[in-house]
Amino acid sequence: MTAGDSVAAFLLLTYPALAMLFDGAASALMIAAAVLSLATLLARRSGSPAGLDNLGLAFCLALAAPLAAVALSTLAHGHPVFPVWDSPSRFLLVIPVFLALRRAPERRLAWADLAFPAGALATLFIALFLSRDWSVGEHRLGSKFLNPIHFGDLALAFGVLSAEALNWWRKDRPWVVALKISGLFAGLATSLLTGSRGGWLALPFVLAVVFWERGRGKSLRWKVLMPVAIVVLFGIVYGASSTVRERIDVISSNLTQYEHGHEDTSVGVRLQLYRVAVELIARHPVLGLGGHGFRDEMNAMARQGRLTPAAAQLGKGEVHNQLLAYAADYGIVGGLALLAIYAVPAVFFVHRLRSASAIARSTAMLGLLFTVMFFIFGLTVETFDLKGTVSIYALVVAALAAIADCTDRGAAHPSSN
Repeated sequence: MTAGDSVAAFLLLTYPALAMLFDGAASALMIAAAVLSLATLLARRSGSPAGLDNLGLAFCLALAAPLAAVALSTLAHGHPVFPVWDSPSRFLLVIPVFLALRRAPERRLAWADLAFPAGALATLFIALFLSRDWSVGEHRLGSKFLNPIHFGDLALAFGVLSAEALNWWRKDRPWVVALKISGLFAGLATSLLTGSRGGWLALPFVLAVVFWERGRGKSLRWKVLMPVAIVVLFGIVYGASSTVRERIDVISSNLTQYEHGHEDTSVGVRLQLYRVAVELIARHPVLGLGGHGFRDEMNAMARQGRLTPAAAQLGKGEVHNQLLAYAADYGIVGGLALLAIYAVPAVFFVHRLRSASAIARSTAMLGLLFTVMFFIFGLTVETFDLKGTVSIYALVVAALAAIADCTDRGAAHPSSN
C-alpha cells in the first residue's frame, strides 16, 4: 500500500470517530481528503469523469447545486455575504473525493468497514466522559462543541449504520459482529442521553426502508408480523424509558399550550418560525431573501406581531428546518438545490441496490439510510448550519457512493479490480 493509499485508508476508517472527538476535525479532515483526492486525480488521471454513468454525473451536479444556488441568490441581491458560501462549498469539495475513490483498489476501500462502529462508540465515550450539559435543569448532553440535537442525531446515525454494516465486506468474525452490535447500542444510548427526539423520528423511516428492502421475496406472514413486531418494540421502549416518554409527552403538552395561545415552548417556537418562513418564501419565491435574509427579518416580524419576541430571538439563530431555511434565504432555487442533495444520492443508492455485487448492495443500503436519516433530521433542525455536520454528511455520502460505484463496476468487469 502506497503512502497515499495508507492516508486514504486511515481517513476511511477513522473519520466518523475523529469528527466526533475533536472540534474542527470534521472540516479539517474533509478538506484534507479533498486536497489529497484532487492531487491524485491530477497526478494519475484515475477516477476522472470518464466512465461516469448518468447517475454518477447527476450525483456530482447535485453536490455542486447548493453552492451555485447560494451564489446566484446572494449575488442577485447585490450583497454576496461570502460567509454563507462556506457550508455549501463543502458539498462541492467532496466531488474529487468521489471521483478518486470510485477508481481506488477495493483493498483500500475495505478499511471503511469499522468506521461506523468506531464513530458510534466514540459518541458514547464522549457522552460518558467528555460531555457538556447544554440545558440546565433538563440534563441535555452534547459534546463540547456539538449541541445535543446535532450530537444525538449523528450518534443515532452512526449507530444505525454500525448495525447495517454487519457482513458488509465479508462474513464478519464474531468479534467484529460484537463490535458492530455494540456500535448500535452505543449510538442508541447516546441518542437517549441527549434527549434529541427529532432524531428518534428517523427510526420509523429507517425501519421502513429496511423492511422494504429486506421484504422482497419474503412470505406474507413475514410482511405482516415484522411491522407488528416493530410497533410493539416502539411501545415497549416508550413504556420502559422515562426519558423517551417524557420527551414525547412534552410534544403533546406543547401543542395544547400552543392552541391556547402559549406559543413560547419548544414546539411552539418552531411552529411560529415555520409559519413565518412560509410567508417570507411566498413574498420572495424565486431567489429568496439572500444571505442571512431570514435572520434579518426577525425584528420586523416581532414588531408586526407575527412572532413572539422569544421566537424572533431564536429565529436569528436558525429556522429549525433545513428546507425552509434554504428556501427562505435562497428561494425555490435554493430549495430545489437542497432537495437534490438528498434525492439524487438516494436515487443513486437505490439503483445500486440491484447490483450484482453484494458489497455494492450493502454499501448502497448504508448510503440510502444515511441520506434518509439526514433528511428527517433536517425537518426539525438545520443540519447544514454547522460546518462540521455538513462536512460529515458530504464526505460520508461521497465515500459511500464511491464505494458502491467501484464495487458495482468491479462485479461487472472483474478484471478492472
